[in-house]
Amino acid sequence: MKNQLFLLLNFCSITISWYSCPFNDGSLLKTISDNVTIQAECMYLTSPLEWNQFNPSTFDSQYYNSTKEIPLTDLHVKRVFISSLPPVNNSFSEHIINYWLVNGGGGSQYGMEQFGITMLKEIVLNNYHKIYTNTHPIMYLFQYRGAGLSKPSIHCYTATSWTDCARELIATTVPSSPDQSLKIIHAMNNANIAQDLQYQIQYAINQSQSTNSTSTYIYGLSQGTGIIETYLTIQSIKSHIQVIDGIILDGVMSIKDSDVFRNQVNNLNHRFYLYLSTCQQDLLCSKAFSLVTGTNQDIISVALTLQILFETKLINPLCSTNLGLNSWDLFILIGNQGIELMNVRPLTAILIARLYRCSVEDQRVFTRALPIMISIAQQAIGQRFIDPPQQYPNDGNVLSLTIWSDFIGFDINETIKTNAKFYNDFCIGSSVVNRYNLARAGPVPFCDETQLSTYNYTLPTALKDVLYERNPNYWGKFEVNQKSFRSQRTGVLLFNGDLDYNSPLSTAQQVEKLFQMKSIRTKLVQMKGLAHVTAVQSYTKQGSFHSATCTEQIILQYLYQQELKVDLDTLNYTCSLKENLIGIDWFYTDPVINQTLYTVFANSTTNYWGINMTDIEPIINVSNKFHTNFILIFLVEFLYFF
Repeated sequence: MKNQLFLLLNFCSITISWYSCPFNDGSLLKTISDNVTIQAECMYLTSPLEWNQFNPSTFDSQYYNSTKEIPLTDLHVKRVFISSLPPVNNSFSEHIINYWLVNGGGGSQYGMEQFGITMLKEIVLNNYHKIYTNTHPIMYLFQYRGAGLSKPSIHCYTATSWTDCARELIATTVPSSPDQSLKIIHAMNNANIAQDLQYQIQYAINQSQSTNSTSTYIYGLSQGTGIIETYLTIQSIKSHIQVIDGIILDGVMSIKDSDVFRNQVNNLNHRFYLYLSTCQQDLLCSKAFSLVTGTNQDIISVALTLQILFETKLINPLCSTNLGLNSWDLFILIGNQGIELMNVRPLTAILIARLYRCSVEDQRVFTRALPIMISIAQQAIGQRFIDPPQQYPNDGNVLSLTIWSDFIGFDINETIKTNAKFYNDFCIGSSVVNRYNLARAGPVPFCDETQLSTYNYTLPTALKDVLYERNPNYWGKFEVNQKSFRSQRTGVLLFNGDLDYNSPLSTAQQVEKLFQMKSIRTKLVQMKGLAHVTAVQSYTKQGSFHSATCTEQIILQYLYQQELKVDLDTLNYTCSLKENLIGIDWFYTDPVINQTLYTVFANSTTNYWGINMTDIEPIINVSNKFHTNFILIFLVEFLYFF
């Protein structure tokens, strides 16, 4: 059996060298401004299937690739750069900036390409490519092992539930041996992925630093932030220190005794309350809400009233049940999706106000709009393939089945596989959780639990089998060595939205303190009115949706701090102030938000609050210009993210 595993993993030799490769759209060259082009290069790096006995900074891939003495995996690496500023050692380059982009949610390299392209566009827009001609910025797109173009990649192409996915993984990874399948599946864990990151970073450093000054920065979003924290922790504990220049975490998770899964249910509820209180504390939003409802009740009180009316079946059917809005759970589903996407973030407050009022005009608008909103919401939670074949190579979702278990906060031997309390605390269904929350959490798809008796759930054997055992040497720990950072002037830059329930602001604050306790210079940028991952939504009122986000603007300064002679304390953070971010555009003054609401409201009105806007001071100027392309973008995003 062991020889069979070796044969599967080491069936051919991989040549370690960069080659020209296409962008996601198939093009080999992209023009991002007049006479400025960018291009991509790819390669495979051979790594051990298990890193236990190896140092990522010194691993001899060529030797093991030729001898096949150990089980190996081949990691796909991709980099994007300005054609005139290539990642090569020559007399014209004095400073190379290696910027590593680490995705969340399964680690798709494919999904990070646009991040790299956007950063290069921002560099060109600011003329840094002309001002700092000896500085070569290189965007490295990190790919988790087991997904995308890395080999082997694991898949469950036919599964629509996590249980079926687990069974398919076991049956298909090594078809003749479930045990060997599990060895490969278990190797796709956070610890190995984190050491893959160190290994690839070191390879890039070795290529560039022989004749050039090299700076290394690592950006991670969502689950990728946990990978980076694990990367820092393992190298610190194992004394395999790798010197870098900075860490950037966006939508921050914590690996320190994490209980993020259990907290997510509570955070979803807290996020809903926080959203409502944001309207309540905004003078204009609060005034608009009162004008619509004709009451002095605040928005939280009205929401609770609506919940009671739904549950006692006293809700006005003309604005609800007659149109398919049959429950408070369904309303909350629509409302939470509205909060998540900034294009429609005013929607939830508007719906609460108009549903409570239910005037003749509200009935007319809802007759057209509610069926669309309900359809979109139901599609978001409808049954779908976990790992659809057409998604390849932009896959990785299947890895959530294994690597996400590291963030649950329970020891696999003591609790997950044996203790029913785990299922009652975490995997319990919405029928119990929803009794105590204003914002209903809905089902937790990861668990795919089976109810044994009242309030007692268990997990199918296949799901338990694919969960790997954590390494007790560093699981649940957070360590970082000061020597990992080249200078005390650099350090860690954190971004988090205050409406983020995936990675709540409190977690980012905890991680900030953890770094500071290790005497690592750290800056947390809190962004008001934003949800999960600020880099994709921190658009400014000045630039709207047509320019780089505030997060990207700040990161650009951070990457070029050597050239700009700035540090964490002197970066320009002005764009992150509440008054400069679009955040929650209660009165849809931004044309993109205005036109998106127009689509969601089924073209039934442009007066979404349903009041005389001149009653709101100052008078809100609303654009009525609509562009079909933005509407299509919104609908695609809505269905993709949910």
